[in-house]
Amino acid sequence: MNQHDYITLRIVDTCLREDVSGLISRSRLVVEQGQQWLLYPAERTVLRLAVRPSDYMQYWRAISPEWEVRTATGWQPQAGYAAWLAAIMPDGEDETRQLFATYKEEADAAVAQGELCAAAFLQQSETLLRPPVAMSWGERLRHADQLASFLDHPYYPTARAKFGFSEADLRQYAPEFCQRFTLRWLALPREQLTLTEPAARPAWWPQPHQVGLEDAQFRDSALIPVHPLTLPHLNTLPAGAVVAPKAWLDVYPTLSVRTVQLADFPADHLKIPLSMRTLGQKNIRLIKPSTLYDGQWFAGVLTEIGAQDSLLRGKYRHVDERFCGHVAEEKQLAFLLRRYASPRAGETLLPVAALGSKLPDGRLYLASLLEQAGMPDATQWWRDYCQLMADVHLTLWLRYGIALESNQQNAVLSMTPGEALTLVMKDNDAARILPQRFRAACPPLAERLAQLRDERICVEDESALAQMFITITLQLCLAAVLESLAAANLLDREAAYHTLRAALESSLVRLEAEGVATAFAREQLFSAKTQPVKYLLLSGSLLSKQASGAADINKFYGQSGPNFLQRGAH
Repeated sequence: MNQHDYITLRIVDTCLREDVSGLISRSRLVVEQGQQWLLYPAERTVLRLAVRPSDYMQYWRAISPEWEVRTATGWQPQAGYAAWLAAIMPDGEDETRQLFATYKEEADAAVAQGELCAAAFLQQSETLLRPPVAMSWGERLRHADQLASFLDHPYYPTARAKFGFSEADLRQYAPEFCQRFTLRWLALPREQLTLTEPAARPAWWPQPHQVGLEDAQFRDSALIPVHPLTLPHLNTLPAGAVVAPKAWLDVYPTLSVRTVQLADFPADHLKIPLSMRTLGQKNIRLIKPSTLYDGQWFAGVLTEIGAQDSLLRGKYRHVDERFCGHVAEEKQLAFLLRRYASPRAGETLLPVAALGSKLPDGRLYLASLLEQAGMPDATQWWRDYCQLMADVHLTLWLRYGIALESNQQNAVLSMTPGEALTLVMKDNDAARILPQRFRAACPPLAERLAQLRDERICVEDESALAQMFITITLQLCLAAVLESLAAANLLDREAAYHTLRAALESSLVRLEAEGVATAFAREQLFSAKTQPVKYLLLSGSLLSKQASGAADINKFYGQSGPNFLQRGAH
């Protein structure tokens, strides 16, 4: 299937999942000669879409990237995302129609960039096939991110599009190409820059002369890193700010794109604003200063909880994110330094996003890691992984009232031959917390709640935690991985769902034995007929914030997904 048809099919399936323009709720199902069709009354005609039933994330999926429209002479075939978006676009809502039109441009970018990335995958096959033992710790981390970058987001159809990147930008700064580049720097009067913890500044941080400035003239200045693609967008600089003439500090792009790995200090990563949109037109990759503080809050709290809780101890470690800086509330002038713990011998760190990735020779990347001496087989690994995720995230939710937005990119696994699988946590600035439960579980930490800056973090209803756990941990980090591994025949699908349900049950039983209430979680996970689903396309691209009513475009849900956990009950 070519990129255009592939993106079209992804868009059609997402529209079915999110009931875009009432595609499910307004349609009628008919069966003709054994084929199931959805008949959808569009604004000017009727669409007929061939579908098949699904028990994962949505009840119906499209058979192909084509459909039919009713005309005076009968059903006529149509294809292509431009025609699809035009057909389901609502009439009479100018803002929504403009969003649909702009989304077509995003789809164009996804197709063009998908073709470039597919070519890059083949061109770099020799490098991508290097075995783990032939690479250093930092190279393995970079290798995992690069492999993950070739695998599309499970649910957002045009995540391939780095909207705002030209072809040249993509080749130079995208993780698929993994090219070394050099950061730019901005000198500011020291009083303009707020540092979260100045004492945590690393020894390698540059002096003025290293970026082409006179040390004496700029001795009262502070330097902050700027991505080369963001520099042209800094139209209005703070008073006294100077763009350093010399680029300095070689880096590599990581999966997040705006976070870069230092070439000479691979355990150190810099997160810097980037004028690019991903996962929706409203999702520009800048840095809101308040997130620096909230991220540090969770890093500290999670570390303390992990050290004292018997079920969590040894299951995860959090990266050091103490050294951050920002200029007032400027989202383009901020940074975060992320420092990983000292590498373990033979350790491979990989984001969950890489678990379904394939190598150029057709093998799963995960399978290649499990081939190392001292690693479990795939079935045992899946059991260990499910139990790790269940223990960590159910304990945080049910005992402490914390649900983390640790998506496939931010959830990092530590895989070391002969050692237990563990998690490495990072970037936890958008979690949800139930204050009363947290206070009851952690009296010594209760007063810290007042330090949180984003008012959306503290919630009053436990359903917000359930939605976060189900849509992030369960659907993105577990079920999406299961489906990928089963499709590649590394796991048996039915058995893998049984293992997943058993891991959740095991964690719940252990929590119950320690007096933790689990009835609500059991109802949401096992008894409910449907699951909440993140409506990423609607909130991120096709609806205005006014139309969606979403306070956070990354947390806009519909209760429309089949409960796949009920598969494991039989």
